[in-house]
Amino acid sequence: MNPLRIGMVAYPGLGGSGIVATELADRLARMGHRVYLFATERPFRLPQESPVTYIPVDLPYYPVFPGPLYTLSLAGVLEREAKRLGLDLVHTHYAIPHAAAAFLAFGEDFPLVHTLHGTDVSVLGMDPAFHGPTRRALYAARATTAVSRALAREAERAFGVKPTVIHNAVDPDRFFPRPERKRLYAAEGEWLLVHASNFRPIKRVPDIVRAFAKVRRRVEARLLLLGKGPEEGEAKRVAEELGVERFVTFYPPTPHPEEILGAADLFLLASEEESFGQAALEALASGVPVVATAVGGVPELITPEVGRLVELGDLEAFAEAVLELLESPQLPQLRQQARAYAAEAFHPEKITRLYLEVYAHALAGGSAR
Repeated sequence: MNPLRIGMVAYPGLGGSGIVATELADRLARMGHRVYLFATERPFRLPQESPVTYIPVDLPYYPVFPGPLYTLSLAGVLEREAKRLGLDLVHTHYAIPHAAAAFLAFGEDFPLVHTLHGTDVSVLGMDPAFHGPTRRALYAARATTAVSRALAREAERAFGVKPTVIHNAVDPDRFFPRPERKRLYAAEGEWLLVHASNFRPIKRVPDIVRAFAKVRRRVEARLLLLGKGPEEGEAKRVAEELGVERFVTFYPPTPHPEEILGAADLFLLASEEESFGQAALEALASGVPVVATAVGGVPELITPEVGRLVELGDLEAFAEAVLELLESPQLPQLRQQARAYAAEAFHPEKITRLYLEVYAHALAGGSAR
């Protein structure tokens, strides 16, 4: 394929959709494609030395409106910059409102690719305020992808499209075991348990603290919660209520999560909805087994060879799964299997090739239907 001029649209923050979009944009740019990343601020995970060109989406405010009109602003920037830059296609990540904004900018006569990431289908996508416009935008696109088979099935039921499934990628050269760093986060003899997210209610961070408190009754352990978001205050309150606040560390967002994940003994994910689980994948590549709730696309990622799955809300089972792994003589073997599995099944080169195949389909006039 000849070098393309690609417009990538993403949220810039801590969520998985923004991470996936940013890292895909960076890989494509390093392959020789010209990639322009549209976001309201420079994405958190975009390397300073990246060949990707960041294009800001300004949010002008006029008192006549109740707030900034992000959808219209994005549509205007896309329409203007696509002409100026000679874009070959636009790829949006997280459908709401990105798919509708791109459709507003280009209609059906331009190669649009949309990637669905989770709550843009399962929560916001089902809201009557967003469902109709989003469905029309997805239906008019040249291609739609989803990050898991579970999400693809849900999108087909909700929107009538048949997404191509492309799982997320992880770079094993960036995410790898760093046991020497464990001493920076845990005391001698303590197990280090880590969770990373944007602390939205759907991630159920307070439940992780509750399960950790049960684990602490049996073993010496420390919980490191990496990220920031609306549930941080509640998680702190629960830690104090259960008397484990001294053993729970809240660590602010970092563009280098690999330095913490690589030091962990286990990664914990207690989400009530999870289309895939990017942070869990990064943990696996770091040689860290995962204990997670069996929701959404998580069972497509976590197998018995690399972790444990438990039913949503069963904190006793969650704690027991953590303890089983920590006390298992097979833990070193699970670490090796986790890393090998992540590097083989979700290698960036493999995933990028799949997206390039989707781009070729879109450029050839394909359809998301």
